[in-house]
Amino acid sequence: MEMGNLSKVIASGVLVAFLGACSTTGETTDATASTEAALVAAEAQALAETQALAEAEALALAETQALAEAAVQAQAEADAAEAALQAENEAAQAAIIAQQQEEAEAQALAHIIYFDFDQSTIKAEFRAALNGHAAYLSQNPSANIVLEGHADERGTREYNIALGERRGNAVSRYLVVQGVSVDAIEVVSFGEERPVNAGHDSASWAENRRVEVRYINY
Repeated sequence: MEMGNLSKVIASGVLVAFLGACSTTGETTDATASTEAALVAAEAQALAETQALAEAEALALAETQALAEAAVQAQAEADAAEAALQAENEAAQAAIIAQQQEEAEAQALAHIIYFDFDQSTIKAEFRAALNGHAAYLSQNPSANIVLEGHADERGTREYNIALGERRGNAVSRYLVVQGVSVDAIEVVSFGEERPVNAGHDSASWAENRRVEVRYINY
């Protein structure tokens, strides 16, 4: 009877020890699984953060490139605008210089056309000068001239006024034929009243038989 109880006690102890061992093994297995799951989750989180950082860096790089391209485009447009403005200024300056040259050329032309006694026919020697005036007036519509007709002292005052007018009209017709607008020309006659030489000889009279070309504005 005592041996039976002892066997029961031993069997019970073995069963308790076995159950305890089983319990300990289960806990270890659960802890290992939890640790592995935590590591996987951490790795996934780290990967997600790395990807997010890479995407942020790529976006920042794209924005930087876009800003750089915009800056280059803006600089190109500014350079083009500056070049256009410079070209415009140079063209305006060139036009001013050309205008000044034309004015200088017009001013350098003979402004006095001389005539033979009692004549209003334009001499061949003065046609080149009149052609120059015609070219300038045709190219500069804003320019206007006054043709002042003069005569020497011989003849009556009335006759010399008419003679000075004929001479002025002769020059006017010549210029109009060369393309000058008739509206750009005014003819006046002073007859014998404004001599440039007060002498009473042939040389003095020759200087007074004239038409003077006067520009109202250049």
